[in-house]
Amino acid sequence: MRYRAILSTALLLMGFSVLAQAPVTRSFEVADTFDRSALKFMIEAVANVDPMANVTYSDDMRIVQVKSAQLSEAEMRTALESTGLQLREGLADLSTYLPAADPNAPPVYVVSGNEVEDQERYRIAVGTWNAAHPEQPYSVAPLHTNDR
Repeated sequence: MRYRAILSTALLLMGFSVLAQAPVTRSFEVADTFDRSALKFMIEAVANVDPMANVTYSDDMRIVQVKSAQLSEAEMRTALESTGLQLREGLADLSTYLPAADPNAPPVYVVSGNEVEDQERYRIAVGTWNAAHPEQPYSVAPLHTNDR
């Protein structure tokens, strides 16, 4: 009985430590588009602070994303700006880059990083589609969540 309490406490503490180390992705908007040659220096600057961090960018070279479990937003920003990159204040609002809804197109699940808002937006789009196209109904559950 005593071992059961110790085991459950150990498992609980392990669970909290895993949650505390979950990586966070931050999106930064660049003041002016950058050249692909600058990407190497950005990756090196972030890797010097956190070797496990991941640096990605948008196709139009306006958004830089850093995924790290150790770095704060200020540390990420400092590392990126040390390469000469000029970042806009605050974090990038990725919802401004979502495609405009086409009323004649079937609903599409768009991942913006906020799953609750993504599901609500998809549910509304499916309801609108199903009302306008009763002969081609869509399920409210997105396809990618059906196999969970």
